[in-house]
Amino acid sequence: MSNLARNTTLGILILLSALSISCQLVPSTSSSWQVNKSLYREADPTKTRIEVSIWDQKAWLLDEQGRVILKTNVSTGVPGHETPTGEHKVVEKLEHKRSNKYGKFVDAKTGKVIVEKNWLHEGPPPEGSVYEGTDMPYWMRLTWDGIGMHVGKFPTHTRCSFGCIRVYHKAQPLIYRKTRVGTRVSISEGSLLKSMAKKEDFSWINY
Repeated sequence: MSNLARNTTLGILILLSALSISCQLVPSTSSSWQVNKSLYREADPTKTRIEVSIWDQKAWLLDEQGRVILKTNVSTGVPGHETPTGEHKVVEKLEHKRSNKYGKFVDAKTGKVIVEKNWLHEGPPPEGSVYEGTDMPYWMRLTWDGIGMHVGKFPTHTRCSFGCIRVYHKAQPLIYRKTRVGTRVSISEGSLLKSMAKKEDFSWINY
């Protein structure tokens, strides 16, 4: 590897590390989501769909009539790890899931963290350590190469992930319960705020 390529790779890793730290330290707030209680209770999980806007950093859960049941702030992929746009379907659902790729190395006996970010570590795992993947509760897989929706921390309107869609921790369990394997998920690059506003009625707010 040339010095230029090595320095470029190092720079990207440092940037991703900084973004990861900032995203962990600044959680979303309670104003990050809204839900229509009545529509949520009535919604058929087999007939819902999800719309995601990368520009808005928001996601909407809609019922079979196209009405917005729930909307929430999300965080999509950072540059170089962009969330794939287009039409997707939920292909796997797991209430408890850990990342196979991103995590840390901990002491096998004590559980003490040895390497905080495994993706910045070079070479084999430290002796006596085991890999512990990052927790991704209420996992909804969209692609078989590791992209999905799950609970995650992030500052408002900030892209923090390595490609997944991080969702506010109070909203994602509700989305999870009103979707099934096969639920359609449309991810758009542009803004959806105006079109979704016509489909929203949050007279009943915050479940």
